[in-house]
Amino acid sequence: MSGEPGSPFGVRLKRWRRERRLSQLELAGLVGSTTRHLSFLETGRSRPSRQMALRLAAALDVGPREANRLLQAAGLGPSFPETPVGDTALIPYRSAIERLLASHEPYPGLVLDGHWNVVVANAACARLFGADLVGANFVRDALADPAVAGVLINWPEVAWAGLDRLRRHRDRHPFDDVLRELTEAAERALADVPRPVADPGITVCPCFRIDGRIVRTIAMVARFDQVAEVTLDELRVELMYPLDQAAERFFRGAMDP
Repeated sequence: MSGEPGSPFGVRLKRWRRERRLSQLELAGLVGSTTRHLSFLETGRSRPSRQMALRLAAALDVGPREANRLLQAAGLGPSFPETPVGDTALIPYRSAIERLLASHEPYPGLVLDGHWNVVVANAACARLFGADLVGANFVRDALADPAVAGVLINWPEVAWAGLDRLRRHRDRHPFDDVLRELTEAAERALADVPRPVADPGITVCPCFRIDGRIVRTIAMVARFDQVAEVTLDELRVELMYPLDQAAERFFRGAMDP
């Protein structure tokens, strides 16, 4: 990025505009400005106000983390706090997640951060993923792990669906080096795995083989909405449900004394 002309803000703005395939005229229209002013911002002839930088971030749909980076590139302080997940300020939100995961028992539920690291998991996850799930990375430790392929009956369908989702996440954060590395690792892991051509149905449902039993599940993702904080914006709650009565009996069996 340092080899391009313009201010740090202008360079970053131009990269995002091109990533979103917008002309200067189109972006100027979205933020209520002029092509001339946008050109001056990209070349460094003008500096954005905080309000303009935030309007541009919203128009480019970049999220709180990248909005902060745009502000910092303009010499402005961040507008969105980034709080460690264990901080006291997030206790109400962490409690809401913990209540959700607890009430979801006996079905598995876990939380991923923006780089697909497992932040927390309920006890039911151990039956499918093992006891050491928290702290694992779902890309490095699942997509690229041959042992997981042996447990998941429909691993090619699940793995390719996971890669597609990871690519969409990377496209939303195209300048995140960690996401780029994770995507490349997943692509390498699937390089010799043909993409399934059969219709997966309504959605791809992970199907496990556990102790000789077939456990079919439905996966769903939940998140906080309209978040003005970086950590909460990036958290995803992954919930799994039984697809059939056999899976229901498998999960309910864990509750028997």
